[in-house]
Amino acid sequence: MYLIVTNNPMAARRFTGRGEVRLREEDTYRDVLVRARDLVYIGHRLCNHPLYGSLRPHETPYRTVVLSAEAGAPDWEECCIFSDALTVTDKFTLPDRTRMAPSVLLDYQMIDCDLVENVFSDR
Repeated sequence: MYLIVTNNPMAARRFTGRGEVRLREEDTYRDVLVRARDLVYIGHRLCNHPLYGSLRPHETPYRTVVLSAEAGAPDWEECCIFSDALTVTDKFTLPDRTRMAPSVLLDYQMIDCDLVENVFSDR
């Protein structure tokens, strides 16, 4: 089982049953990374890279991070991965969902889901 941190309502529906889904639709891309980073700092393990896929932080408003359900000892390398991911994210102006058409938002939700699906099919 997994711990799934997301701001994507489609991902929350699609991945229900694969672990605990922590959905906050109001979160930004960066907010999701911060919430996931905090869980990695207390020992949850990364199952996908926080900057997976070819979309940069300024191109998509949605992010889903999959972590191990159980926490152990924090992994220094994974903590550094998150630190670097936040540094990269902070270089960009994040997209404003309120200015995007609903059909575009649905497309970005689907892209996020499709990329994360690989985590579950690889295990």
